[in-house]
Amino acid sequence: MQQRPNDGSGNSGNGGAGRRPFAAEEVLPRPHPSSTLSAPLRIAVLMGGANSERYASLSSGVAIARALRWVGHAVAAVDSAQAPIVADRRVDHAFLTAEVEQEDIPETPVSPTVAIPPDLDALAEVRSRQEDGVMAPGVLPILAAADVVFVTTFGDEGEMGNSQRYLEQHAIVYTGPTPEVCDLTFDKVRTKEVITEHGIDTPAWHLVRRDRIEEDLRELTLPAPWIVKPHAGGSTIGLSKVDDPAQLPAACRLAIAESRDALIEEFVPGRDLTIAALGDRVFAIVEPLSDHEVFSYEAKYTPGESRKEVPANLSPEDTARVRRLTGQVHQVLGIGEATSRADFRLAADGRLVFLETNPLPGMTPRSSYPMSAAAEGVSFPELCEDIVVRALRRAGRSVAEPQG
Repeated sequence: MQQRPNDGSGNSGNGGAGRRPFAAEEVLPRPHPSSTLSAPLRIAVLMGGANSERYASLSSGVAIARALRWVGHAVAAVDSAQAPIVADRRVDHAFLTAEVEQEDIPETPVSPTVAIPPDLDALAEVRSRQEDGVMAPGVLPILAAADVVFVTTFGDEGEMGNSQRYLEQHAIVYTGPTPEVCDLTFDKVRTKEVITEHGIDTPAWHLVRRDRIEEDLRELTLPAPWIVKPHAGGSTIGLSKVDDPAQLPAACRLAIAESRDALIEEFVPGRDLTIAALGDRVFAIVEPLSDHEVFSYEAKYTPGESRKEVPANLSPEDTARVRRLTGQVHQVLGIGEATSRADFRLAADGRLVFLETNPLPGMTPRSSYPMSAAAEGVSFPELCEDIVVRALRRAGRSVAEPQG
């Protein structure tokens, strides 16, 4: 992987379009006492995107931008699907600090409580105008001016690795997993194949190709009930529980609208558990609780539809099992120093079943990842800065840290 080289000065080169040091006339933030760094960074938070997880991404990105500003960094909130309003404005002006008055910060179309995904046709129209299908015109100079880009675009743009490939092509340092890891974890079938090779239990599955729904359903041997979901994607969009075989074609078509193919899994009754990891650190276990039989998109993002218990009320033995398995999943999938959120089902018979993992987890106010870290005493600003520091180190960049 080629990331922005270190020129030895603590700043990175990127040809004529690369970032430069802060100019003398710029007003620099002072590092907050809680910051682990002795000097501020210029950080671009990449969010939004033109996919069905746009709203969750915008909410995550705004939360991250505010947290990083709070600890003293100059942050640009960048929507990858929206060109800058003033295209010829100096890129330095995009990097706002905590000293900027709240009323001077433009409103961002954040909607963490929207109960339906955005319109796919409208998103396709936006996608057709993006560079390489991932970046709005005029966004690149802002990203290139940053010390690091905090990637929080989801769907195929972020979780599949397409934004990361774009950033690597322009030698820009970014947070999160590599494109290769994204390729693997975005594909639920490939992930399950790797997991089973390492002896980790996961629900039995059957793939239904988008152009052979009827034929592939005739070969289904898994007993009812089933979970039907996109074979690639997140936020439980396109997911449904099916008891009647007659409903399977419709459920597959719903899943295929969000993905290339549909994945049918055996339904495993039990408790949902999710847990965050960052590098070799595993945080607290979160248990999502809802009156819905399936923890759906609506249950995730609609206020009052669900709640989360953290740490989950588990025996010490089960807690140790989940934490150990989370670390193993993180390792065997090659996620390394990046983030991941693993989802499990604790079955009634005591089996611990791996469902899926997400190396670009949501960071909305309702997301499990920051809740998992907070229960271990890691504040949201500290978590965001740690993710940034790990990305810089992975890229071979020196990180200014206070002594002692």
